[in-house]
Amino acid sequence: MLDYIRKLIPERSPIRLWYHKISAIFSAIFWMFPAEKLKVIAVTGTSGKSTTVEIIHHILQNTGHKCGALSTIQFHIGDKVIPNKSLRTTLRPWDIHKMLRKMVSAKCEYVVIEVSSHAIDQHRLWGVNIDTAVLTNVYDNEHLDYHGTFVDYLKTKEKLFKQLNYNKRKPNVRKQMVLNRDSEHFENFADFNADKTWTFAKRNQADIRAEDPQFTAKNTAFDIRVPNNSAHIDVPMVGNHNLENVLAALATGMSAEISMADMAKALEKLPGIPGRLESINLGQPFSVIVDFSYKPSALKAIFNSLEDLTEGRVIVIWGGAGGRHIENWQDSAKIIDEYADEFILTTDDPGMTDPKEIAKIIRETIEREEADDFFEIEDRYEAIRYAIYTAQPGDTVLIAGRGHEEIQTIGKKKIKFDDREIAREILQFAADHQLED
Repeated sequence: MLDYIRKLIPERSPIRLWYHKISAIFSAIFWMFPAEKLKVIAVTGTSGKSTTVEIIHHILQNTGHKCGALSTIQFHIGDKVIPNKSLRTTLRPWDIHKMLRKMVSAKCEYVVIEVSSHAIDQHRLWGVNIDTAVLTNVYDNEHLDYHGTFVDYLKTKEKLFKQLNYNKRKPNVRKQMVLNRDSEHFENFADFNADKTWTFAKRNQADIRAEDPQFTAKNTAFDIRVPNNSAHIDVPMVGNHNLENVLAALATGMSAEISMADMAKALEKLPGIPGRLESINLGQPFSVIVDFSYKPSALKAIFNSLEDLTEGRVIVIWGGAGGRHIENWQDSAKIIDEYADEFILTTDDPGMTDPKEIAKIIRETIEREEADDFFEIEDRYEAIRYAIYTAQPGDTVLIAGRGHEEIQTIGKKKIKFDDREIAREILQFAADHQLED
């Protein structure tokens, strides 16, 4: 019955949006507005949100500020980690306020929240008094299935920053913005009022700017100069795109008055981000990497990073996820077609969308033909197995699209399927079989 009602009433109809707001108001009242007891940092953007949330949490938690966090990947209450099994970027209001109340009870000082455009539009953060709003970047034909146009998507993101200065001020807590100076839409956000705006950049002049970045297969190092200070940063993260995420986190740390020296020390011990360029290494002579990248910008950023770190071929396993706009599948497929040495088209999380229809649209988009460094293997397990068994020393196998996700949804079926576990299982079987021979 609920599914029927959802189909009958469009997602963005006034009735649905009114329902979301009423739900958020009730939730905030029931849990007694826990955000008022926390310094709230909200991170939004097209790419890098989850990683940036995780880095900010790590910096705060390791510089004497007990911190909670809510991201697509997982939840933190201080040092406690809880997997995000909902697969939602931003939780429903009831769950948000419930988690914030737990953080207050645990005596957290800060909370970092990953905020999607859906969440902004649906009032999920009503009653969450945000103190610092962070923008990673804005681009892509992202969520056009929901927003319809990029302009609407951009305007929705802007609401988070527009509202910031109107939120109630907490004692001795400033309203601040952290913005990407390299973003072509920087001015859209810079015009909004805040007590202080911090900027970061890789190319343009900004409050925090990386100089002389050095990338290896294990880390990223760079010099950073800020007003009246400088530091050398060495962080165990890979790729130029992650440099942007680290800069956003450093700028946020500065907004919290944390010294650059303390942040540099904390970043040296940054753990890997689950499902974000996560290396699966059982001693094989080639790289296996699992990454959440499914959108064009994220995939292009991954390729740019892997190009400098791979001696042999880059073999990509990817499939369009259900519920995405067709242009998202097409643009992503074009990126893979352009950059991948071998493309294995498979099934992602199609949901109620026919996976064969998704594959058909992707096949019609790319220029490769079957067996021309292109193979369509519908079963994701078999696709991963094929890639691993055909990889040569020096190659990189990129399993893209699902990252940390543990459940695959096909139609109404929910199947336990973790790309990382599957890759380890196949690699272990291959190693054992080789030993037996």
